[in-house]
Amino acid sequence: MNRTEALEHFRSTYIEVLIKEYIDKLEELFNDQVNELSALFIDSFRRICLSAKAMQERGEKGKIGYIVYSMRRTYLIEQRYEYVIEAFDTHWFFDQRTCQDIYDASWAFAYWGQLGIMLEQQRKRYMNVIISPDIEQSLLYTVDLFHDFIIRLAAYTIKRATELPEFLALDREDDLEIRVGEYKGLSRLLFQGQTSRITQTEELIDIC
Repeated sequence: MNRTEALEHFRSTYIEVLIKEYIDKLEELFNDQVNELSALFIDSFRRICLSAKAMQERGEKGKIGYIVYSMRRTYLIEQRYEYVIEAFDTHWFFDQRTCQDIYDASWAFAYWGQLGIMLEQQRKRYMNVIISPDIEQSLLYTVDLFHDFIIRLAAYTIKRATELPEFLALDREDDLEIRVGEYKGLSRLLFQGQTSRITQTEELIDIC
């Protein structure tokens, strides 16, 4: 079996089967624990609002124009299953006044990590025809499947999050946006101005 044949056999025999297995597990967890997960998401949103408000009170931050949850692939490779939460003024990523917190996404990405372990174990059946970088590349292709669960949770939760007194107390732009996406990549618009957007649009934008 040459390398091309080995990769194709590995993909059809192990990758596709294991992806389905772990996505099914994550779907079950999501459905069973969505309210608990939602409460934890709201806690993270409250924290970033409190941090932004404190900066505003110190004169270090203007009106908030964007609140963004960002997935970073470099973190995932390091097994840091965290999203960075940032509050920006109207300059978005060019805002020089950093306001950050962390959202723990391990409830979803721990399954991604387990998928990687299983793929690495099965790779050894191929006698080094398939190498570890092949596994890392294959694993990175699956990130969006797990990331989608974070978007779903955010969409489920966003209305309650934006009713928090900590959010309402912020000095905000009229068209403030709340987004979830990949760091300086595609992001999903969940809320704009005073309105939850997830049922009205499936907008994805590239901010690179």
